[in-house]
Amino acid sequence: MVNKLKRLGQRVLAYWSYFSYGLFTLIGGLYVFAHLNYLDDPRVTPPPAMWERDSFGFADDWWLASLLVLAGIILLIGVLLDKRLFRNVGLIMIAPLYGSLAFAFIVRGFFDFRFNLAWLFACLALALLFDTAMRGGWHDD
Repeated sequence: MVNKLKRLGQRVLAYWSYFSYGLFTLIGGLYVFAHLNYLDDPRVTPPPAMWERDSFGFADDWWLASLLVLAGIILLIGVLLDKRLFRNVGLIMIAPLYGSLAFAFIVRGFFDFRFNLAWLFACLALALLFDTAMRGGWHDD
């Protein structure tokens, strides 16, 4: 049992970036599930123009949350079971999700002049995601 936990810890350390993406993508998806349609609440954000709502309205929908949770679980499985296929599929799944979130909040932040740093963090996550994907995993299945 101790050896299994030690190997599990070694895999988490070896694939720290994948593990972090998986964990925080899963947490982000669960957060969206807990706060569905929060961007439509006038207490959170003033009513946006129609074109703006069309560009970021998906960011608080159940289907995006489902994809985030699924991608996070797949990445965590890839790390915990040391399966490169799952890690690669997870990265491929979250790249367009993070890219679309970055675009949505850039539209919100730059073009509508609402103070929100979500676009910055989404762009940073996207850049780090591409860096992780370019370096790739170094263990074989």
